[in-house]
Amino acid sequence: MDEEQLAKIAEEYYLNKLTFGDISHKYKISRYKINKALDQAVKDGVIKIEIRNSNQRNSRLERLLSEQYPGTHFFVIQDDKNVIGTSERVTLYAAEKFSEDIKGGNKTVGISWGETINAMIQYAPTATLENVKFVQFLGENLKYNSAADSTHIVERLSRKFSGEFFTLPAPLYILNDLVRKGLYAEPSMQRALTVARNMDFLVTALGTPASLDSIYIWNNNWHSIFPTTRREDIAGYIYGRPYDENGNILNIQNDKIVGLSLDEIISVPRRVALAQDKSKSLAIRGALRGHLITELIMSESVAFRVLSESKADVLIEQLKQL
Repeated sequence: MDEEQLAKIAEEYYLNKLTFGDISHKYKISRYKINKALDQAVKDGVIKIEIRNSNQRNSRLERLLSEQYPGTHFFVIQDDKNVIGTSERVTLYAAEKFSEDIKGGNKTVGISWGETINAMIQYAPTATLENVKFVQFLGENLKYNSAADSTHIVERLSRKFSGEFFTLPAPLYILNDLVRKGLYAEPSMQRALTVARNMDFLVTALGTPASLDSIYIWNNNWHSIFPTTRREDIAGYIYGRPYDENGNILNIQNDKIVGLSLDEIISVPRRVALAQDKSKSLAIRGALRGHLITELIMSESVAFRVLSESKADVLIEQLKQL
């Protein structure tokens, strides 16, 4: 490729945030050639990558992941010398990115729950963004005595950025179908759900099978909440719903969630996930295969684990076909 072509592909990937799949379709070239072009652009000095802080991204891992999981944009933060330092790097990058994403015009942002998201908010710089709305799009997980539940997170975000906030005054799950449907008719619920249906993007964490078990009320009623789901089939939880290693939602016919439907959530144009723990690699791969998220922020060590296990899965599938 000549210098002009290299510059155009680099611009599409780094500035316009197009995935390998998007670029391949637009310019009719293979993902392999895109990867080669980006490497060549750096080598020839067509593009110059500058790191403004210590949160350096590993662009090569990002490209490898994009090849493996087209349709998702990856942000891989280089590991620090220890686990705590790495976690801080990822959290700081996520906080800075989040702060940039909500700037500029009217924005409606959906927030899930979790310690990772809570830490991201603590790192985020305070600003006055009165045109931003923060909304809780799922019911409360009822993890008592925790600052990491979605209601507290949404309220804290509104204070930090001087924006408006909307909460759902209901638990995450309601077993009685009539009660749940009746709840949606309440004005206090309708207001938040109407706002949530117009989200520009949302931020979520990925749960492991153990994450829901840690909440007594849900663990104690697990079989009533997921009557047709086998625990051994679960790779992770997202948006309060269990999914398998291929990203298939397992309780789609018996959804007891209070909040937006899965179809409404998937229609949100940007669905950003944070993952810091290597133990979530199976949950990550399932979410990527099912296209349940559009962006993923993680560390190098997590990325290496996801890639290595993905290659092992491919090899297993090839052996099965022999």
